[in-house]
Amino acid sequence: MKGGGILTILQKELKKSKDLVEKLLKVNGNKYNDWLHQQHQQFIEENQDLILQALSAFTGEEEEEEKNEPKAAESVPVRPQSIPVTQN
Repeated sequence: MKGGGILTILQKELKKSKDLVEKLLKVNGNKYNDWLHQQHQQFIEENQDLILQALSAFTGEEEEEEKNEPKAAESVPVRPQSIPVTQN
């Protein structure tokens, strides 16, 4: 297999699969475009970490975030603040 293991799908095979999925979805009362959008959203959510890493590397924010995050040994203690109570 050439192309680094990428499978080439023929247009005829793709159309056949798409037609079958469209018909199955229609039988169940669903629209193909709605289903396809859902598949896209699911893929994006599953790859959200990769997307955020790439965007951070692109913008250079990854290095800044690592510098600004306190390490476990350097954590800053947080003191609770009192909230004044007012009566009406």
